[in-house]
Formats: sequence, C-alpha cells, structure tokens
Amino acid sequence: MSKTLYFIPGTMCNEDLWLPTWQLLRKQCHEDFQLIHLAIPRAGSMDEVVNALSEQIVAEQAILVGFSLGGYIASAIALKLGGKLQQLLIVSNFPKNLPPAEIKQRKRTIDWINQRGYSGIPTKRINDLLHPDIEQLNLSGYQDIKKTMVTMDRALGKEVLLHQLSVSMNRPNLLPLLAQLALPITLLVGDADSLVELGVLSAELQGNNTIVLKEVVNTGHMLPLESPQALAAILADFLTS
Repeated sequence: MSKTLYFIPGTMCNEDLWLPTWQLLRKQCHEDFQLIHLAIPRAGSMDEVVNALSEQIVAEQAILVGFSLGGYIASAIALKLGGKLQQLLIVSNFPKNLPPAEIKQRKRTIDWINQRGYSGIPTKRINDLLHPDIEQLNLSGYQDIKKTMVTMDRALGKEVLLHQLSVSMNRPNLLPLLAQLALPITLLVGDADSLVELGVLSAELQGNNTIVLKEVVNTGHMLPLESPQALAAILADFLTS
C-alpha cells in the first residue's frame, strides 16, 4: 500500500527546499510512496492557513513533515487531524510562542520593508541561517545552498514575506498539546541552529515519551539543504517501519 508524505516549507521557501532530500529518498527507499509539497497560502490568518492546508491532506495515515514556520503549521495541523496521521516530523522548529524580542524584531523588519521596499534576502541573513563554518566544511555546498535560498526568495517576493512574518508572529505554545497526542512525533534540529535553542528544547521535553528530539551535527537552521542525508534517512526509516 502506497504511503503519502506531505511537506510544508518554511518562510520564503518553496518546493526547491525538498528536492535534495527527495532525490536521496527515491534512491535509498524502494517502498511505494508519494511526495506532496504543500505551499503555504499567501493570505489569511494562522487558523485559516492551517485549515486550508489540513483540507489538502486527504491520504489516510500520512506522514507530515514541516520545516521552520512549516513545522509550526504542521504541529497545528496534527492537533486538528489527530489520528489521521501516522507520523509528524518537525524540522528546525520549536513549536511554541515567539519570545518578545523576536516579535519586536519582526515588527521592525515589517516596518522597514514597508518603508524601504524589499530587494531580496541579504547575504548576512543567509549566513546567519547556515552553520557558521559551512564555507570551511563545504564550500561548493555553501554556494549551491545560497543560490537555492536566493532563488526561492526571489520567486516568492515581498508580499509573501510580509504575510509570513505577520501571520506567524502571535502564536500559542503548541508543545503541551502535542505531548498529549497519541502520535509519534520527531523533532529534527541542527546542532548550530541559530533559531532553535537545543538546550531549552531538550529541557522542555524532559520526561516526555511521545516526542523524540534528534540532533544533526554540522548543521544550521537550513537543515533540508545543509543535511538532506539526515532528513532522507529519517523518512526512509518512517517508510520501512
């Protein structure tokens, strides 16, 4: 019986985010499976975004994968769909409310873009999202990742960025509710992710038997591009277990 995997990307990401992982998965895993990318809607509140994407998940016992903002959205979908899912994989995300400093920073960014316009993702932002030593560890990989990030950002543009920044700003902490689900949940986080504090996340999950935290070495926030092998290996494990 064919299994279906649904993928929700992060802020300013599209299907290109998943391509390295999908290529590896198709080579490594000979099970019968379908890979479906779910684009984040370009309008609506967080509830409306979650509802719209939930309606697209039609396969029973699906595997749901969400990266960054998509990880938070996937968590909210899992709470809504309950037993319809077989596995939830949250990549590079801590599905809880944003700290006040991050909310303040987002408001400043939105004001800046509204006043000055948007000319694309700056190189500094790209570097902040990647492992700090990526150029030394993998220079050719760095150039390819940077190119992919710039291409995805350009394809989506200013209005999508403004919507994604604002829609995800004020959001509740989903972790306590996720912990109550009878659903296997895995959090996959890079060891040098600048947006997810591994120590804090690990402490929050102490004593929790439902949610498994896995750390990926030599990886920043852009895990599907930096370490597609690690992501493909987990998905292959889901498909064969």
